[in-house]
Amino acid sequence: MGMRDTKEYTILNAANDAVTGNALQVADFKNIILSFATDGGNDAALTVKFQGSIQETCPDFSASQATDNMWDYIEVIDLEDGAAIDGDTGVSVAAADDYRLLEANINGLMWFCATITSRTEGELTLKAMTFHE
Repeated sequence: MGMRDTKEYTILNAANDAVTGNALQVADFKNIILSFATDGGNDAALTVKFQGSIQETCPDFSASQATDNMWDYIEVIDLEDGAAIDGDTGVSVAAADDYRLLEANINGLMWFCATITSRTEGELTLKAMTFHE
């Protein structure tokens, strides 16, 4: 059995504002593992939502959905307990730092991204590891 072909990306690097991360072209991958880490002491408070698209060209994930800017929020799975986190809900952190490993099924998607949709305190580093089969 050979080694799996992987690549690491940084989507958000110590982001401390409601901001959209770096979009990844994921057409060659089936799954993505996300390393989600907040830093803000006891005051981290933010929500992150994960986005996907099947558009040929990268949509503007920071803009509203439209017929010429097609994307949607996607579900992720918390690897700690297998809990599904609805795409429209996202991952929320309140009152303490958080570190999570999440998985997103990106099979069939062209693009993947994440956006901090609300934030009052703290910062987020979000890294991704993609896997070829």
